[in-house]
Amino acid sequence: MSTHTDRVVVVVGAGVSGLAVARELASDYDVVVLDKGGVAADTSSRASGMISLSLEPFPDGWADFALEQFRALDGRGIFSFTERETVRLVPESDAARYTDEAPEGGEFLARDDLEARYPDAFGDLSAYGGGLVYEGTGYLDALDYAMTLKWLAEEAGAGVFRDHEVTGLRVDDGAVVGVETEYGPIDADHVVYATGWKTRELLADYVELPVRPLRWNAVVVEPDEPLSDSVPLGSEPTMRVYWRPTKRGDVLVGGNEQLLSDPEGTSMGVQESFRETVLADVAPLLDGVDEGTVRREDCCPTADCASPDGLPIVDAPAAAPDGLVVVAGLHGRGVMLSPVVGRAVRSLVTGEDAPFPTTQFELSRFEDRSATFEYRSHWE
Repeated sequence: MSTHTDRVVVVVGAGVSGLAVARELASDYDVVVLDKGGVAADTSSRASGMISLSLEPFPDGWADFALEQFRALDGRGIFSFTERETVRLVPESDAARYTDEAPEGGEFLARDDLEARYPDAFGDLSAYGGGLVYEGTGYLDALDYAMTLKWLAEEAGAGVFRDHEVTGLRVDDGAVVGVETEYGPIDADHVVYATGWKTRELLADYVELPVRPLRWNAVVVEPDEPLSDSVPLGSEPTMRVYWRPTKRGDVLVGGNEQLLSDPEGTSMGVQESFRETVLADVAPLLDGVDEGTVRREDCCPTADCASPDGLPIVDAPAAAPDGLVVVAGLHGRGVMLSPVVGRAVRSLVTGEDAPFPTTQFELSRFEDRSATFEYRSHWE
């Protein structure tokens, strides 16, 4: 494959980030997306799909922009976005700190009020004083989302190719001129690497990225009866787990994030301790789930990607060749932030302003760019 135009963008990686970038650029550029495996075949396909934007410590504007994009996309292709409030349970010992003032964006409800607001939702909440309720949250099917982004990018003219490995970056006189692939060279004036934790190794000759592989676990539990539509999304901070309903009335429970030293040599199975926590401690919190049956177990097979401060790196680094853009360190929030990432990359390629702050994406915020940092938990 060879292309000869001065408006070509090659996107390396066909996960949700790469596909979101392709969708943003395909109307103005000749976009080619390449992945050595399948489309959304690795981390993206196993994402929980929980969209908890209003709970996250994001800069102003990121959550609003992403939420608007999910709402606008609802009903297109095979994509649907189900809006549902999220409850972060508050242990009895911590409830007093929220009775006068809840965190920004949240509303504290005492246990009785919480159970009245969500009838037939909760089980045993005796250890909790109530919960913080957040709007602007919901869930989606990550694979449906990825395939809809692919469809929209292709409708706008992008080419998306699986089983097509990029073997190197082509640089001439300090500027990107394309990529080498297993099938030959492709010319391009911009190359976007959206390849997760592997980006550090793939671009080691050009830029140092402080990212590390990150693993999480998830199980899907089928309750005695399908969950009621009144059941909110939720999280339990002391156990560091979250949950969301599924379309068929099951509940997906995820969490237990941790850095990995050898992701490709790590078992793909869910850790036994996490499974036990879900069944013994999390399931009883939801009505009818305490006697439920585990129907699916999953983990991040090729590893997610963490950054030192928990925010992504979306940048055209000054020290890198002109025309190179990196997307890395999504820190388990890749699906959630994909609309923001896509638009941020567009601003880097086109030079136009993004409708939200982008300085927090810049690689220059890190003085130490080694991969020896400790994990910054979502719960801290």
